[in-house]
Amino acid sequence: MSPEFLIRRRPLLGGVAALLATPALAGTRERYVFDQTRGQLEFTARHLGILSSTGKFDDFAAELLIDPDRPLTTLVTVTVRTAAVELAYPGAVDLLRSPAFFDVERFPEARFTGAATGQGSLADFGLAGELTIRGISRPFTMNAKLLDRHRDASLGKDVATFTAAGTMKRSEFGMTADSAAISDMIRLAVHVSLIV
Repeated sequence: MSPEFLIRRRPLLGGVAALLATPALAGTRERYVFDQTRGQLEFTARHLGILSSTGKFDDFAAELLIDPDRPLTTLVTVTVRTAAVELAYPGAVDLLRSPAFFDVERFPEARFTGAATGQGSLADFGLAGELTIRGISRPFTMNAKLLDRHRDASLGKDVATFTAAGTMKRSEFGMTADSAAISDMIRLAVHVSLIV
């Protein structure tokens, strides 16, 4: 199981509250934020069809807007600083930062914006939205799961641990270099725990 990373609840600001005051989004949403100090954002690629490597981003910010009465309508926004990529493989970080991949000089951020689809249960539900990398936006879906929920005696509150993962094609975002050695399909995954 992934280590637990705690998200602190923050009150909605007026602008966000006004945005959510539409009939389709009626209800009170609670705002949760987390970053690399409280969560993990990872990616996994296959090499030569037989090996795999997992890297991570050490600088990102995520926001969840959750209606406690309708958690399967949660809104999600994640912004990643692409230069903060880490991969324990010689030369991999420089390659990933280069114009052939994230092109961090021209595109310093990547972003996912989406929402829970309203289908399934907390044990297994979908997230659908838009992933933007290198200035290119594509539809992107993730499968999310509640891994654990337990009472933390020291906090006096429940802690719920979630994971979400989905697969993208790097070629759809203009990252076509080394296609013979590195798979086109890249798995993205996030792990986080909420104080609820």
